[in-house]
Amino acid sequence: MPGGPGVLQALPATIFLFFLLSAAYLGPGCQALWVDGGPTSLMVSLGEEAHFQCLHNGSNANVTWWRILHGNYTWPPQFVGEGQGYNGTLTIQNVNKSHGGIYLCRVQEGNKPHQQSCGTYLRVRHPPPRPFLDMGEGTKNRIITAEGIILLFCAVVPGTLLLFRKRWQNEKLGLDAGDEYEDENLYEVSEGWQRGGAV
Repeated sequence: MPGGPGVLQALPATIFLFFLLSAAYLGPGCQALWVDGGPTSLMVSLGEEAHFQCLHNGSNANVTWWRILHGNYTWPPQFVGEGQGYNGTLTIQNVNKSHGGIYLCRVQEGNKPHQQSCGTYLRVRHPPPRPFLDMGEGTKNRIITAEGIILLFCAVVPGTLLLFRKRWQNEKLGLDAGDEYEDENLYEVSEGWQRGGAV
């Protein structure tokens, strides 16, 4: 092989050196224009606002927004509007179902070829249903604590009353049972006395 393995090893170093020299020759103001791909999708509820940002490295760039309709990917994109601010933000107020689709931003700076984002798919959904009792976590915790106290009160008070009632009945029955026991003893003694006297 002509040149040998030393030439092959020197080739990547030469390419890297050439790349560094060309970057230094272009300078910081002549860097290639790039645009961030952006998020793949954005989900917004009906009636809310949708915000799209077009991140780029241009210093004085013109940002425009385009939309590809859902299901019509072969048609050319529709112009939506100009981006606002440095990041070329697009804001859609009061979003409805017809706003769905893929949104692209195009950045043009001077005579450089334009660059565009990969596209963000806008998904419009119905807002989640509000709960019947819409309350905060603190309120829910206070309600649960009050329920616990009420349940404890409902379990302890009747149980205590039943215990006192049972004790009162036992004391009453205990006195009556003692009287009957004494009566039986007296009967047995008198019966035995009569037998003994008869003998």
